[in-house]
Amino acid sequence: MERLEKNFLWLTAANTAGSLFGALLVIYLARVLEAENFGYISYATALVFYLFNFIDLGLSTYGIREIAKSRGTGDYVSDIVSFKLVMAAAIFILLVALSIAIVQPPVLKWLMITTGLLLFTSSAATEWAFQGTEKMHMVLVSYGTTSALQLMLSFIFIKGPSDILKVPVIAFLGALPVVTAFLYKLKFRLRISRINFKNIGIYLSSAMVIWAVSVFAQAYNGLDIVLLGLFRPPAEVGCFTVARRIIGASTVLMVLLANAVLPRLSCTFGSDITQFRRATAKFLKISVLLVAAVFLPLVLFVEQIISFTVGNEYLSAAAPLRIMAFALILIMFNLPYSTGLIAACFEKDVLKQAFASAALSVILNFVLMPEYGMIGASISFVSAESLALIWILVVYRKRIRFREA
Repeated sequence: MERLEKNFLWLTAANTAGSLFGALLVIYLARVLEAENFGYISYATALVFYLFNFIDLGLSTYGIREIAKSRGTGDYVSDIVSFKLVMAAAIFILLVALSIAIVQPPVLKWLMITTGLLLFTSSAATEWAFQGTEKMHMVLVSYGTTSALQLMLSFIFIKGPSDILKVPVIAFLGALPVVTAFLYKLKFRLRISRINFKNIGIYLSSAMVIWAVSVFAQAYNGLDIVLLGLFRPPAEVGCFTVARRIIGASTVLMVLLANAVLPRLSCTFGSDITQFRRATAKFLKISVLLVAAVFLPLVLFVEQIISFTVGNEYLSAAAPLRIMAFALILIMFNLPYSTGLIAACFEKDVLKQAFASAALSVILNFVLMPEYGMIGASISFVSAESLALIWILVVYRKRIRFREA
């Protein structure tokens, strides 16, 4: 079996384990906390997840690419993780100040603060280093162990809506064991007082472009939950979050496939363009199979899926979910080509696409959300993905296909 297939199988196993435990956790929390409280949790989590982009700054993806080229972790882990922990501390302080200043229910203020603890575990996570060396089995260890711990602790300590503030604390504690063990295995050395700013500067010169791509991509792949909270009640945010989570679960295998392919594409673009083309073509074929296996069941049995998983209280999520399901086809064609462009160091072209799609998404959300709520958010998402695909295909033809010819 070729390395690409092995990488994908390991990441598929990792996703299967993480998604299974994660889905059970979402279902359990949605049922136990009820729609309003689940909406609060969704809002706080989406906000903190978005803030993490301002900590990672594209360094994780950059680390995968550079470690794949050098075939060793070198100083990347100590330099990058130390820098991200410093950034996490700064962002956490700002989050606490924001939580105190805003006019929101006290429960949401405390949720924002406690959910902010996840900034530290996310900053210290090192799965990207193992991906760079193509040791994908370590990703399985991380995802499976962490999600299982979080699920087990939630079953033990979360029994009803009154336990809402325990949710982010449990997520933080469940992530600590694997994070600590991985840092030890990678011989991490904290460099807060002597961070190698010269190395970090070199990393950031390329990573910042990748980071900007991630930030703008989040504008049409998650920021809509935060924006919806500005216009609609928490219950509707909770329902839209269910639809968003199902779409996210449907695309995560393709994202993991992109992570499996990225090291191979990075190694072969400059040295073996034939292997580069084969890896991209294989990526596209597997994506087609994945979407075919998900799209029709999702469209035909959406009510049954929602009712079985989180309950009839969330059935209003069916309409936006059906609309967003069509974006799966667009993502299927987008990811192989955008991943190839990043591997070939054309991330600035991907950045332009991400910015244009993000701008379109935000504009459409502000226009459509006040009147159409989560239906408007769904239309905005599909529109942004449509623009993204058209843009990427044009750029890929210009930058890589002409080069191959």
